[in-house]
Amino acid sequence: MLCLAQTIHTQEGALPRPSISAEPDTVIPPGSPVTFHCWGPVGVHTFRLERENRSQYRDNYDVSLVSPFLSGATFRIDSVSEDSAGHYRCLYYKASRWSQHSEQLELVVKGTVADTEASGFDLL
Repeated sequence: MLCLAQTIHTQEGALPRPSISAEPDTVIPPGSPVTFHCWGPVGVHTFRLERENRSQYRDNYDVSLVSPFLSGATFRIDSVSEDSAGHYRCLYYKASRWSQHSEQLELVVKGTVADTEASGFDLL
């Protein structure tokens, strides 16, 4: 008996683009905290926050279900400095692949200088 098998290849569509926001704002005085929020579809395994040209990043496996259709993760910098300023973006890992990047968010650090100069993003 001869059996012929036919394989049908389907190209999976691109994963939905994630979104990014910053709280309390994108303009932060030195020494103040900022929290980045990354949002994506349900089923995300990992969110990644990248800084500038992908040379610095932080992964978060603690993904929360925000709604029946939305998941999210947060990334906090406890005390921003001028070194924390720059462009940030999110992406996520789902279904064995990485999503495209979110739009860039520019963090601006300006105002009265606090006592600390630690950026808190040294882990990235």
